[in-house]
Parts: sequence; C-alpha cells; structure tokens
Amino acid sequence: MSNKKTPPIVSFVAASSNSGKTTLIEKIVVILKARGLRVAVIKDARGGFELDRPGKDSWRFKQAGADTVVLAGAGEIAIMKTIDPRPALSELARSITDVDVVITEGFRNEAQNKIEVFRHQVSGEYPRCLNDPSFLALVSDTPFEVTIPCFDLNDAEGVADFVQSFPA
Repeated sequence: MSNKKTPPIVSFVAASSNSGKTTLIEKIVVILKARGLRVAVIKDARGGFELDRPGKDSWRFKQAGADTVVLAGAGEIAIMKTIDPRPALSELARSITDVDVVITEGFRNEAQNKIEVFRHQVSGEYPRCLNDPSFLALVSDTPFEVTIPCFDLNDAEGVADFVQSFPA
C-alpha cells in the first residue's frame, strides 16, 4: 500500500469561456513552481482535444485502433487511452500523487475547493458565488461585496497564496 498523500485539489471555474481562467492558471503555475512546489493541472476538455497532429506516428496508432498510446520523450510522457465512460474528476486526481497541488480548470459540476473566475461583460451580470455557498473565493475584474476572499483578476500572487494555503 502506498503512503503517498493525495494532494489538495483547487478548481477554477467560470460561467463561460474567455473569462481568463487559463491565463490566471498559467500565472499561478509559474508562481507556485518558483516557490518550489510540484503542480499538476487537469483541464476539462469536454469538446475533445488533439494531443498529436494528424499524420504523426502516435496519431496513426490511435487511428488504427490502439486502445492506449504512450509518447515517451526526453523528460516527459503523454498517455492517450480510450476510455468509457469519462472518468470523474476525483478519479483523475487520485491518479496524481507526485505533486504538491492539483489545479483543475472547468469541471464545474464536480469541482472541489472552487474558485470562481469572473470577467465583466463575459461571465454574465453577477458571479455565481453570490448565490452558491460552495465557492471558496472569487477572482474578478469587477469588485463585488462577497463574504469569501475576493482577488483582482491581475492578482495572481494573491491567488497563488490562497491556493498554497489548502491543506493536503
């Protein structure tokens, strides 16, 4: 039996695309890495994704029907696996034990330790956290009176501090 701890999961969610989630997460990853933390990011790609370009060997293997294709390169691996049904966020996160924190983007319905990213004129009129007590923080380009910690969209350092405060 492994004695590895499951790292904390912090989820960034928004009401819509183009709210700034990816840009914010990029900045937070840079900050946390500079602090010496090991970071994993799990992205909800419900619309599908393309890991390899058409015509490349791994793409050809997948197209030929391989259930699992592993790309092994200098210092990195990628595993593409045919699965059904789509695994739950908790299942994905449990498979990652060699990091200090797991950051997720999306997974609105499954998210744990939710941080809402709200951008005026993109995300709607009001943040969801005003009526949903499951949110732990708000990151916004517009100030709101909320009972949870609120960060400016450009305060990646402050958000990184908040993310780092989650216990394992």
